[in-house]
Amino acid sequence: MGRTRGEAGAVRHVLGWSALVAFLLALLAIVAALAFSVHVKGHSMEPTVHDGDRLLVQFWRRGDVHRFDLVEARVGVAKSPVVKRVVGLPGDTVSVSFADGKPVVRLTPAGSRTAYVVENGRWSEQVGDRTAPCCNPDGTAGTATTRVVVPAGSYWLLGDNWGGSDDSRTYGFVKKADIGGVLDRRLQPLGSFGRVPNPARLAKVAHAAQK
Repeated sequence: MGRTRGEAGAVRHVLGWSALVAFLLALLAIVAALAFSVHVKGHSMEPTVHDGDRLLVQFWRRGDVHRFDLVEARVGVAKSPVVKRVVGLPGDTVSVSFADGKPVVRLTPAGSRTAYVVENGRWSEQVGDRTAPCCNPDGTAGTATTRVVVPAGSYWLLGDNWGGSDDSRTYGFVKKADIGGVLDRRLQPLGSFGRVPNPARLAKVAHAAQK
C-alpha cells in the first residue's frame, strides 16, 4: 500500500531538514577550515608551497613539533607570520657552510654525538642571494661557519627556497610560544588539495667529514 499524504509530507519534511543540516555542517567545516588556515605570502617556501596557497593550521600541535615539520611562526620584533620548515630542535647543534654554491647544513641531534647532513632536494632550486655561513650565537647568519646549540624551548627554521628566504638566519631562534601550529595540509588551490610534501631528511656524515 502507498503512503498517505500525511506520511509523504512527513518524509519530505524530514528529508528537507536533513538536507539543511548537511548543508550547515558543510558550511561550518568550510568556515572552520578558512578560520584555522594560513595564506602563504611570498616565495620563500617554493617549490614546496607557493605564494597564494592556503594551508590548514593544526594549532592543536603547537606543542608537538617534529623535525622538518612545516610551521606557521611569528618572527622579528613585529611578530610577523611566516611559513618555514623546522630544522633544528631544542638542544640540537647546527652549522651552515657552502660547497659548490650549495648549502651544507650539519646537525647533531640533542643528546647524540652523531653528526648528520640535512638533505633537502628543494635547495638545488634556490633563488636569491642569502648565502652567508652560519651561525652567530643567536642563530643568525654571520661571516663564518660556526656550530651553535638551539636553546631550550626554541627552534631553528629554514625556508625551502634557500637563497630567497628570511628565516632563522635572519631572525634567529624562534621560541615555542611563537609557533602557531603545524602545516601539512593544503586547502587551496583545490587542484593541489591534500598533504604537503616533505622533501627533507637527515643523512649520516662520513667520519672523516665530521672533523
